[in-house]
Amino acid sequence: MSKKDEVKVDEQLVEEIASLARLDLTKEEREMFVSQFKDILDYVSILNEVNTEDVPPAYLSSANNSAMREDDIEESVPTKEFLANAPQAKDDYIVIPRVHIEQ
Repeated sequence: MSKKDEVKVDEQLVEEIASLARLDLTKEEREMFVSQFKDILDYVSILNEVNTEDVPPAYLSSANNSAMREDDIEESVPTKEFLANAPQAKDDYIVIPRVHIEQ
């Protein structure tokens, strides 16, 4: 990684990441994460030293092939039978508790 590509790891970056993860960090935790993030990036930067000149790109990360099968059309569970298993239903829909996320 060249100097211009380096990520500046500071408390502001840690705070932005914590905000995205919806974490409230103390000052001590932010300082600890700054140090840990720098260590991680330094360790991963070792990969930049590996010569990959003659290595072909890996398009698939796994050699496993999915087993293919024909798509068979099957009868679905009748709506009334399906809704009979729901804790609460209204007008052919399942009623769920309201989800509220504070920002």
